[in-house]
Amino acid sequence: MVNGVFELQRSRFAIALQLLIFIVILSLTYSLLALWIWLMCVCMMAVAWVLFLKRPQIKQFEYLDEQECSFEFSDPTLAIQRRQIVKILDHHAYITLYFSKHKQQPCVIWWDQLSHSQWKKLKLRAKLA
Repeated sequence: MVNGVFELQRSRFAIALQLLIFIVILSLTYSLLALWIWLMCVCMMAVAWVLFLKRPQIKQFEYLDEQECSFEFSDPTLAIQRRQIVKILDHHAYITLYFSKHKQQPCVIWWDQLSHSQWKKLKLRAKLA
């Protein structure tokens, strides 16, 4: 394994957290809304969650130099992209990468997406950045 290569897996923790929040919101709104409005909200939330899960996920990224990285996506139709990282924030359970172009959405990397050694290397990069 090269020092600057990070291979990501799908985060089971993030999916479980999203599902838990989904259930909490539905249980709280069940008593507040009429049944037909609640069912409509269930359908809209389910569609939004499925669309969110279908977004292309980052499969691997590699540091090319200090701030420049190449990103490979799980969707084979997407080409490998070069992005410049301007900020790395460590939130303990996840790390957020912010890019120089505003059109590129920030990348969230959860602790269970990387091996323990890769997670420690990324946390070290976040501290040094």
